[in-house]
Amino acid sequence: MQFTRIPNSYVPLGCPLTYAVQEDSLADIEIRITDASRTRLYGAKRFAATRSAEFDIAPYLRRALRFTPTTGSTGVYGGEGRTLTAIVEASSSASSQTLAAPPRTFLPSADELPAPCLLTSMPLVRLIPDGAADELTLMTQASQQITLTIEYGPNAVTENHVIPSGGLHLFRLDTADFPNADQITVDAGPCGKAVYAVVKPVQEAVRLAWRSRSGSIEHYSFPIETTATVESTKRSAYGSGGYVSSTTFECRRTLRSALETRERLEALAELLYTPEVWIVEGAGYTPVDVISDRAAVHKYGTMSPLEITFRPKNRPRQSWN
Repeated sequence: MQFTRIPNSYVPLGCPLTYAVQEDSLADIEIRITDASRTRLYGAKRFAATRSAEFDIAPYLRRALRFTPTTGSTGVYGGEGRTLTAIVEASSSASSQTLAAPPRTFLPSADELPAPCLLTSMPLVRLIPDGAADELTLMTQASQQITLTIEYGPNAVTENHVIPSGGLHLFRLDTADFPNADQITVDAGPCGKAVYAVVKPVQEAVRLAWRSRSGSIEHYSFPIETTATVESTKRSAYGSGGYVSSTTFECRRTLRSALETRERLEALAELLYTPEVWIVEGAGYTPVDVISDRAAVHKYGTMSPLEITFRPKNRPRQSWN
């Protein structure tokens, strides 16, 4: 028995990740898909009475992927938690042989991007409220330097951060580390450059973060909260003691973006279908559930806003029912 097809490392999870196994005689072939430590089972398959088997493991890995936003001060962070490493084992009933394919690490993006690059769906010229933070996801081929240029009116200072090796890395920019800055440029060399204009925060703005199709976590501050509502659902029954009701409730908030270009609105529209969204409150990230299912990303001849409605991921605790 042998593997006749194995995908390369750093292929995006949005692409098929096809393996193929060949056996000399008819056999039942069992497949196990695990993590690098072989302690977590992503999935299993069984092919009966066959000499060959071909299968795609991408669906098993996609549902196992979970992101955790970075927190802390400005600097480089490891991106290991944003990738998945898988080992595929094949067992044959004919030869009683178990064969393991070499480990492969896969990227969380939908499309293939050549390294070095920035994994992002948002434009690279951005506004960021003073005191807020953002995160950049970088795919590098080797060790390289990131240069920050912090502008204070006509004056500017620079500081350097080093990415230690090739692979997936995160760079967190926290504007609280640079009080009174007017503009911050993050120059990641061959990966690209992001320019942030630091603006005064809007008092009632709500900042959201979400997992993008590009394999990054993006941030955006919605300047307007149009409504906040409470909706209850009651179920009643009538008995000897009269009506008895059971009530559940949920809170909903509707946000409106600033007037934006089509490019930025298309990136914001990912909030409608991404599996992970957070509300940013201080240094914390709280999961929320976006319930909007439609957004206009283009209106002829004008810039336009985007509205979304979300609710808490978990229902609030209550002392009854």
